[in-house]
Amino acid sequence: MNFETKPLIEIVSSFESLHAAFYSCSRGKRSKAGYQHFLFAHGEKLKAIERELSATRNFRWSGYREFYVHDPKRRLVMAAPFRDRIVHTAIHRAIFPQMDALLGARTFACRYEMGNRAAVLRLFRQLKAMGKNRYCIKLDVRKYFESIPHDRFLERFLPCLPDRSLDPLIRSLLASHPRYRERRRGIPIGNLTSQLFANFYLSSMDRLACDHLGISFEEDVREPHAHYLRYMDDMVILSTDKKRAFETAMALVHHATDNLGLGIPPEKRVVLANDPIPFLGFVLEEEGYRPLRRNERKFMNKLKRSVRKGEPLSVRAQRIQSYEAGIRLPAV
Repeated sequence: MNFETKPLIEIVSSFESLHAAFYSCSRGKRSKAGYQHFLFAHGEKLKAIERELSATRNFRWSGYREFYVHDPKRRLVMAAPFRDRIVHTAIHRAIFPQMDALLGARTFACRYEMGNRAAVLRLFRQLKAMGKNRYCIKLDVRKYFESIPHDRFLERFLPCLPDRSLDPLIRSLLASHPRYRERRRGIPIGNLTSQLFANFYLSSMDRLACDHLGISFEEDVREPHAHYLRYMDDMVILSTDKKRAFETAMALVHHATDNLGLGIPPEKRVVLANDPIPFLGFVLEEEGYRPLRRNERKFMNKLKRSVRKGEPLSVRAQRIQSYEAGIRLPAV
């Protein structure tokens, strides 16, 4: 199928796209009730979704299953039912290439080969290159996902798509959670589309930071005087010039408030200077890195529970090997 010549809604609603999304959603979920219920006569169910999307250019979203996770912050996750996740995935597959191309080289999270380990390694390499002659400021948006204003997001996001055929579907998706629909603010943590939306919405922050620091937005050139990267809403500013680091940070704070309707309060602005940098489960500095103490304690507690349950030594050894592999970064 030649997707390039088709409107986006036809790509999303095609049976081929929905069928591919079904198999993508099935990975790791085949023992779950949602998958097993949908599996019976799944071809007919996919055809029904195809007909609904084609006829209405929209979709009747169902309710969310809500639960909390602690990793390490307490977060409310909103899981869509399996049928809805197929449509989320079909939308994501259709628009990800175009939107990903707009994010630049400084944006990590939910991108191919740009996950958390890639972000940690990139920051570590920069610290090794800059040495102690650097000034670091970290910024973090307060309650980012639940703070994204719908109207401002749509004004920025929809014109970036190749055509406007997905407008009704994306608008209804943003309004699919009743509490966020009433507030006209917030997107659920847990949706595949939410990750893409949230990553895109802060891309103007990335451009602004690169302009202030005098570094490239499109290419990840290792500059000796400054660096910037973002992992979802966690931003790291590095500069050999203390004044420039502060000016960049304040420009981002004002842009978030004035242009994006978001908040970066004082407690979310962490001045680290040339101290070690806590980032994505690690503490990084020029000489090396280590996992955060809380992650070490979390692993030790898991190991103790394994002993209490009487799990075989081979299982415990596998846990240790997996943990060690997770905290070992490639050679710089």
